[in-house]
Amino acid sequence: MHVAICDDNVADRKHLERLLSREADKRAGTSDNIFVESFGCKDQFLQNPLKYNIVFMDMCSQPGLVEEIFKALEPTGFCAPVVLYSSKIDYTKLPDLPDYVIHQTKPYIPAPLPELLNIGSSHASVIVPTITIHKNGIYSKLAKDDIAYAYTTGHQNFIQMENGELVEIDEDISVIRHLCEPYREFVRVNQNSMINLKYMKRLHHIMVTMHNQKRFFISPNNYVEIRYRFEQYLEEYYKED
Repeated sequence: MHVAICDDNVADRKHLERLLSREADKRAGTSDNIFVESFGCKDQFLQNPLKYNIVFMDMCSQPGLVEEIFKALEPTGFCAPVVLYSSKIDYTKLPDLPDYVIHQTKPYIPAPLPELLNIGSSHASVIVPTITIHKNGIYSKLAKDDIAYAYTTGHQNFIQMENGELVEIDEDISVIRHLCEPYREFVRVNQNSMINLKYMKRLHHIMVTMHNQKRFFISPNNYVEIRYRFEQYLEEYYKED
């Protein structure tokens, strides 16, 4: 189970890390291991929010930060429980909060954590992240994990699915890059193409080869970034296993 702490108060964030570390120790050796990541900045958390089964949050250094986070989460399909801890800001008074919000009040204490973590654990593998696209003006969703790569040829834009289906879409590659931005496994390989590292078969200094033998040429600068991102992807993949 992946747990995120989003708190811009360093002392509070460290305190909750210690409390969750104790809970993780209690579950060591079970099938419900806990992996905790901490963020003091909303942009860092929003890079890959869908990996988390539960989020503990208090972002109160500036007014409106929590609202900005929920607004950014909305198009991703995020629905994991978010535990909002009121401190300087009383989050219970915020209007139109998502249904997955759970309210608590600071300080962080151990008592509610086991029950809250159980709620997060029950959320595991519930959501299937999707990318929203349009085909001839018709709205559609594609499962994020089934997208192998996307590319533009002239005025035509395509997404290649893992199962072999080639989908022509209205969105150009810049829009697709933006839609896939929250997911670390997607990386731009050249001006007109991006790939899902999950389906990359080989990486060379001048090209990448995909699972279906499709090749994309890359620049030397992109090679360094792709290699780094692929190493990160493998690290996350094996951590989850």
